[in-house]
Amino acid sequence: MTLTSSPESKDRNLNADFRALKMRILRKYHFKMKYWKIRTNEGNGVLHIIFRGKYIPQRWLSEQWANIHKSPVVDIRSLYETRKGLTGIAFYLVGNYLAKQSFERMSWGYSWVFPAFVSYWKRLVEKYGFRRGLELWNKLLCNPFVVTRQVRLTEFLPQWKHTSEKSLPWGALFRTSVM
Repeated sequence: MTLTSSPESKDRNLNADFRALKMRILRKYHFKMKYWKIRTNEGNGVLHIIFRGKYIPQRWLSEQWANIHKSPVVDIRSLYETRKGLTGIAFYLVGNYLAKQSFERMSWGYSWVFPAFVSYWKRLVEKYGFRRGLELWNKLLCNPFVVTRQVRLTEFLPQWKHTSEKSLPWGALFRTSVM
Protein backbone atom coordinates (compact mmCIF):
# COMPACT_ATOMS: atom_id res chain seq x y z
CA MET A 1 0.00 0.00 0.00
CA THR A 2 1.28 3.46 -0.86
CA LEU A 3 -0.31 6.56 0.64
CA THR A 4 0.70 9.92 -0.81
CA SER A 5 0.42 13.54 0.28
CA SER A 6 -0.74 16.50 -1.78
CA PRO A 7 0.18 20.19 -1.46
CA GLU A 8 -3.09 20.65 0.50
CA SER A 9 -1.99 18.04 3.03
CA LYS A 10 1.54 19.38 3.44
CA ASP A 11 0.90 20.76 6.94
CA ARG A 12 -0.99 17.70 8.17
CA ASN A 13 0.54 14.97 10.34
CA LEU A 14 1.00 11.96 8.05
CA ASN A 15 1.35 9.44 10.87
CA ALA A 16 -1.68 10.76 12.78
CA ASP A 17 -3.74 10.55 9.59
CA PHE A 18 -2.51 6.97 9.05
CA ARG A 19 -3.73 6.11 12.56
CA ALA A 20 -7.15 7.55 11.64
CA LEU A 21 -7.17 5.41 8.48
CA LYS A 22 -6.31 2.28 10.49
CA MET A 23 -9.28 2.99 12.76
CA ARG A 24 -11.62 3.34 9.77
CA ILE A 25 -10.29 0.05 8.37
CA LEU A 26 -10.91 -1.62 11.73
CA ARG A 27 -14.50 -0.33 11.90
CA LYS A 28 -15.34 -1.13 8.27
CA TYR A 29 -13.47 -4.42 7.69
CA HIS A 30 -13.17 -5.69 11.28
CA PHE A 31 -9.45 -6.41 11.34
CA LYS A 32 -6.48 -4.76 12.95
CA MET A 33 -3.76 -4.00 10.41
CA LYS A 34 -0.49 -5.84 10.91
CA TYR A 35 1.97 -3.57 9.14
CA TRP A 36 5.50 -2.37 8.54
CA LYS A 37 5.94 1.07 6.98
CA ILE A 38 8.50 3.53 5.71
CA ARG A 39 7.84 7.26 5.56
CA THR A 40 9.83 8.92 2.79
CA ASN A 41 10.33 12.56 1.93
CA GLU A 42 9.23 12.09 -1.68
CA GLY A 43 6.97 14.93 -2.80
CA ASN A 44 5.02 16.10 0.24
CA GLY A 45 5.57 12.82 2.11
CA VAL A 46 4.72 9.22 1.22
CA LEU A 47 4.03 6.11 3.29
CA HIS A 48 5.06 2.75 1.80
CA ILE A 49 3.30 0.03 3.79
CA ILE A 50 3.38 -3.74 3.79
CA PHE A 51 0.41 -5.12 5.69
CA ARG A 52 -1.25 -8.41 6.43
CA GLY A 53 -4.99 -8.44 6.46
CA LYS A 54 -8.17 -8.63 4.46
CA TYR A 55 -8.74 -7.23 1.00
CA ILE A 56 -9.39 -3.46 0.96
CA PRO A 57 -10.91 -2.04 -2.25
CA GLN A 58 -8.73 0.66 -3.80
CA ARG A 59 -11.68 2.98 -4.43
CA TRP A 60 -12.79 2.89 -0.78
CA LEU A 61 -9.21 3.39 0.41
CA SER A 62 -8.73 6.34 -1.92
CA GLU A 63 -11.97 7.98 -0.73
CA GLN A 64 -11.00 7.56 2.91
CA TRP A 65 -7.47 8.86 2.41
CA ALA A 66 -8.78 11.89 0.49
CA ASN A 67 -11.22 12.58 3.31
CA ILE A 68 -8.62 12.18 6.05
CA HIS A 69 -5.42 13.48 4.43
CA LYS A 70 -6.68 15.56 1.46
CA SER A 71 -4.85 13.32 -1.00
CA PRO A 72 -6.77 10.74 -3.08
CA VAL A 73 -3.71 9.08 -4.64
CA VAL A 74 -3.23 5.62 -3.14
CA ASP A 75 -1.89 2.38 -4.51
CA ILE A 76 -2.76 -1.01 -3.07
CA ARG A 77 -1.75 -4.41 -4.45
CA SER A 78 -1.58 -7.96 -3.28
CA LEU A 79 2.00 -9.05 -2.78
CA TYR A 80 1.16 -12.35 -4.37
CA GLU A 81 -0.11 -10.70 -7.56
CA THR A 82 3.12 -8.80 -8.19
CA ARG A 83 5.65 -10.28 -10.55
CA LYS A 84 8.23 -11.09 -7.88
CA GLY A 85 5.97 -11.52 -4.86
CA LEU A 86 6.97 -10.82 -1.29
CA THR A 87 10.68 -11.24 -1.93
CA GLY A 88 10.58 -8.68 -4.75
CA ILE A 89 8.73 -6.16 -2.58
CA ALA A 90 11.19 -6.63 0.26
CA PHE A 91 14.17 -6.09 -2.08
CA TYR A 92 12.43 -3.06 -3.60
CA LEU A 93 11.79 -1.40 -0.24
CA VAL A 94 15.18 -2.18 1.24
CA GLY A 95 17.08 -1.42 -1.98
CA ASN A 96 15.29 1.82 -2.82
CA TYR A 97 14.37 3.34 0.50
CA LEU A 98 16.69 1.95 3.14
CA ALA A 99 19.85 1.77 1.03
CA LYS A 100 19.66 4.41 -1.73
CA GLN A 101 17.19 7.15 -0.84
CA SER A 102 16.75 8.93 2.40
CA PHE A 103 13.73 8.01 4.46
CA GLU A 104 12.32 9.88 7.39
CA ARG A 105 11.03 7.06 9.53
CA MET A 106 10.51 3.32 9.65
CA SER A 107 7.88 1.88 11.98
CA TRP A 108 5.66 -1.13 12.52
CA GLY A 109 2.59 -2.24 14.36
CA TYR A 110 3.05 -4.38 17.46
CA SER A 111 0.86 -7.03 15.89
CA TRP A 112 3.58 -7.38 13.20
CA VAL A 113 6.40 -7.94 15.70
CA PHE A 114 6.55 -8.35 19.46
CA PRO A 115 7.21 -5.34 21.71
CA ALA A 116 10.89 -4.48 22.32
CA PHE A 117 12.15 -6.86 19.62
CA VAL A 118 14.90 -4.40 18.63
CA SER A 119 16.46 -4.39 22.10
CA TYR A 120 16.28 -8.21 22.24
CA TRP A 121 18.08 -8.42 18.88
CA LYS A 122 20.80 -6.03 20.07
CA ARG A 123 21.30 -8.01 23.27
CA LEU A 124 21.64 -11.29 21.36
CA VAL A 125 24.32 -9.76 19.11
CA GLU A 126 26.17 -8.31 22.12
CA LYS A 127 26.10 -11.63 23.95
CA TYR A 128 26.84 -14.05 21.07
CA GLY A 129 28.30 -11.93 18.24
CA PHE A 130 26.56 -11.20 14.95
CA ARG A 131 26.80 -14.57 13.21
CA ARG A 132 25.71 -16.73 16.18
CA GLY A 133 23.22 -14.07 17.30
CA LEU A 134 21.59 -14.11 13.86
CA GLU A 135 21.40 -17.90 13.89
CA LEU A 136 19.73 -17.88 17.32
CA TRP A 137 17.45 -14.99 16.33
CA ASN A 138 16.17 -16.89 13.29
CA LYS A 139 15.52 -19.97 15.42
CA LEU A 140 13.62 -17.90 17.97
CA LEU A 141 11.47 -16.16 15.37
CA CYS A 142 10.49 -19.46 13.78
CA ASN A 143 9.26 -20.82 17.09
CA PRO A 144 5.57 -20.55 18.03
CA PHE A 145 6.51 -19.59 21.59
CA VAL A 146 7.62 -16.18 20.30
CA VAL A 147 3.99 -15.38 19.58
CA THR A 148 3.20 -15.75 23.27
CA ARG A 149 6.58 -14.28 24.24
CA GLN A 150 7.73 -17.57 25.74
CA VAL A 151 10.98 -19.20 24.69
CA ARG A 152 12.19 -22.73 25.37
CA LEU A 153 15.74 -21.72 26.13
CA THR A 154 17.05 -25.27 26.29
CA GLU A 155 16.25 -25.68 22.58
CA PHE A 156 17.98 -22.52 21.40
CA LEU A 157 20.76 -21.29 23.61
CA PRO A 158 23.79 -23.54 23.99
CA GLN A 159 24.60 -22.51 27.58
CA TRP A 160 21.15 -23.66 28.78
CA LYS A 161 21.45 -27.21 27.45
CA HIS A 162 21.70 -28.81 30.89
CA THR A 163 19.30 -26.65 32.85
CA SER A 164 16.04 -27.86 34.31
CA GLU A 165 14.23 -24.73 33.06
CA LYS A 166 11.65 -25.69 30.45
CA SER A 167 10.64 -22.17 29.46
CA LEU A 168 11.13 -18.63 30.64
CA PRO A 169 9.54 -15.31 29.74
CA TRP A 170 11.29 -13.30 27.02
CA GLY A 171 12.81 -10.84 29.47
CA ALA A 172 14.56 -13.62 31.38
CA LEU A 173 16.50 -14.49 28.24
CA PHE A 174 18.65 -11.42 28.75
CA ARG A 175 18.45 -10.78 32.51
CA THR A 176 19.83 -14.21 33.42
CA SER A 177 23.55 -14.74 33.15
CA VAL A 178 24.52 -17.51 30.75
CA MET A 179 28.26 -17.53 31.22
